Amino acid sequence: MAVTLLAPAPAGTAAPEQRAAVPAYWSPATAEGRTLFRRLAQNRPTTGIIVVNGSESRPEAPFDRAWADAIGTVHDSGAKALVYVDTGYLGVDLGQGAHPTRTGLTTADAWEDQVEQDVEEWYDLYGDRGVDGVFLDQTLPTCGPDDEHVDRYAEIADRIREEHPDAYLVINPGRPVDRCYADVADTILSFEGDFQSYLAYSPPAWERATRDRRKFWHLVYDVPTEADMATAVARSKTHGAGYVYVTERAHDPFPWNTLASYWDGEIGQVAGVADHTAPTAPRYTRTSAGPNQAVVRWNRSRDNVAVVGYEVLRDGAPIGTTYDTAYTATDLEPGHTYTFTVRARDAAGNVSPLGAPSTVTTPTESIHTPLACLTPTTATYTATFLRDFTHRRVFIDSDDNATTGFPLPDGRPQGMDHMVEDGTLYRYTGPGWNWTRVEEVEETTTEDTVTWHFPTPTLSTTATRQVVVFNGYDGTDDYSPPLTVDQTPDCAG
Repeated sequence: MAVTLLAPAPAGTAAPEQRAAVPAYWSPATAEGRTLFRRLAQNRPTTGIIVVNGSESRPEAPFDRAWADAIGTVHDSGAKALVYVDTGYLGVDLGQGAHPTRTGLTTADAWEDQVEQDVEEWYDLYGDRGVDGVFLDQTLPTCGPDDEHVDRYAEIADRIREEHPDAYLVINPGRPVDRCYADVADTILSFEGDFQSYLAYSPPAWERATRDRRKFWHLVYDVPTEADMATAVARSKTHGAGYVYVTERAHDPFPWNTLASYWDGEIGQVAGVADHTAPTAPRYTRTSAGPNQAVVRWNRSRDNVAVVGYEVLRDGAPIGTTYDTAYTATDLEPGHTYTFTVRARDAAGNVSPLGAPSTVTTPTESIHTPLACLTPTTATYTATFLRDFTHRRVFIDSDDNATTGFPLPDGRPQGMDHMVEDGTLYRYTGPGWNWTRVEEVEETTTEDTVTWHFPTPTLSTTATRQVVVFNGYDGTDDYSPPLTVDQTPDCAG
């Protein structure tokens, strides 16, 4: 049943006062995880903060392109991409035993050292991708003896701001804090609990008296229905929380590893405005095609509250919806011409005008224009992938010996000694599909064209002639015709 209850819009404004803030503790390395991050990126301006966590609640190391893309997607949308750092209550025993650091220590000094290391590792690995700040989890709520606890958190915050002056800081005690914490962080997550507890919750007097609504964030889980969600969001407004997130998921096993099922409705409740404005039309629609499918891409639409989805039309007829700014149209015929258009929908159901059409003719092959250049110092491989493959690869017979290495199927070349999959170079160790990681390589992507570039000596076996085959995998394999590449002094021309 649709929920229509909305808090009244502030007089004279059509923009949301409250924002959603989401602990996005899921992996962006899966297709579902990537889609959820891209979905959140559409929900501007109502979604204000998104926390990106590592797979082990620490910085995701070594560098992982999926995490980099998630952070960049959030940052580029205008929301704040915060990275997760555990503070372990600084080792203080709150009744369930002291939390140890990864080295097994429980002292406050050890925890401060780990926090500093984690912050710097996040920034070193992903800072240039758009890290906007730090989410400090498991923080203490009390000032401590002679203000010891708050002074330590203030030191942590000062060090972060000294190294990263624009960092937005959130502390998460998950409960009301003493007034001494008011200036430690930009936002305090002052409630984290279930729906029934939230119904009985009353913020402390100093929190209720604080005029800056951005100062407080409430997280409410185990909220069963969309109507209950509306009740929880309305209560968060009464409590003065500038940020809120509500989910039906229970604490057991974990409430933050996917998005709430009623998320689109929640966006409207959080915005709290009567939204009669349609989104802008999607812009710069472009399409790339393989023989039997096409990938349609566009720039995200803008809305005063939040875009929540897009409808894709082929030759004027609707063919599907998506939360992303890309859609794969299937069941196409090779050699046919198709025209695609896209329109956006916002949280209130308003629909944009159609974006400009994009016309494409499907080719007869999925991997186009394979190229390679081999010099004594560098190896470069380029191809255009006309389907949205899960994995894009290049297989390399680097010793020009078909009797060593991986045999490609279906009568294709044998003896593939190396493979680049996405941005990593592997060496074949066999038998079967057994590859050993060598190192990350430089990968650049322009539209659908991918180029891999790395030093030739990185290959464990080298010859002056190579056989190269490009491959795309999305449940089934597509291959380019084989290339024979002879070493040349340079790649000019």
